[in-house]
Amino acid sequence: MLKETKKNYIHVYMDLTDEIIYFHTTSAPCRLGKSLLDFIYMDLKKVCLETEQVQEMHPYFSSWNDERIQTLTIKDCDDDASTDLTLGKLEELQGIYKKLLDALVHGPSEMNEEAAHYFLRHPFYSSGTLVNQTVKNENRWMIDYFLMGFEDCLMCELIEMMRRHQNIKVCKNCGRFFIPRRSNVDYCTRVFSSDGKTCADVGYTKTFEKTVKKDELLQAYTRAYKAHYARMTKPRKKAANMSREEFEAWYKEAKEGLELARQGKLDPEDYKVWLKK
Repeated sequence: MLKETKKNYIHVYMDLTDEIIYFHTTSAPCRLGKSLLDFIYMDLKKVCLETEQVQEMHPYFSSWNDERIQTLTIKDCDDDASTDLTLGKLEELQGIYKKLLDALVHGPSEMNEEAAHYFLRHPFYSSGTLVNQTVKNENRWMIDYFLMGFEDCLMCELIEMMRRHQNIKVCKNCGRFFIPRRSNVDYCTRVFSSDGKTCADVGYTKTFEKTVKKDELLQAYTRAYKAHYARMTKPRKKAANMSREEFEAWYKEAKEGLELARQGKLDPEDYKVWLKK
């Protein structure tokens, strides 16, 4: 555990009815689990080079000044300044909490000995030494946790995620944990590619392409859609162009034909021939 001082204390408010968490160091609320997940996937070596990036690493650090931030990259500090919270310790915590989340999502067998020992020995979980009380904040009833440091912030959030049976999924594109807005969402919204596309953008495009490859009717429909759309948006002198009204009428008929062909009420080959007109 960390060597804690008064400088490390923080109030965290947990909404009783919604999955919302407020850190006393920031005014904006966070969705429960977001700050924990953001932290475990950060490139800490890059983050710790800039003051602003450290302050954005987790709400706990938002009020840290340059002097305190410098201690993260110093291995040997004097006792007064030391919190044992170094870059190496932060990286260690990332690994531990990834394993704890693995166990939460996939079952206890995914938890290694180090993570299990940490979880069972952490005072927030095992001894209940922290003060917590219900407070009214912005006309909403909340639990006020008086936490003694960064590790307590992480553990508090994890415990609340467990207590509330929060839905945590693994993104099918990047393989990282995320908290979906709906149960049928399979991709996170993290930026995945250099052009700014998110995992959701990339993932659902891949899913659609795979579906198209397996579905000859959908493949034919998609080709025809692109061709007819081009006739509307990129008119050419020697081509049969379409107005928007004509395209929308074709689109409606093409969608209806696709469903009829799939149901066997329209000959698939006749439908493919019609699409080429």
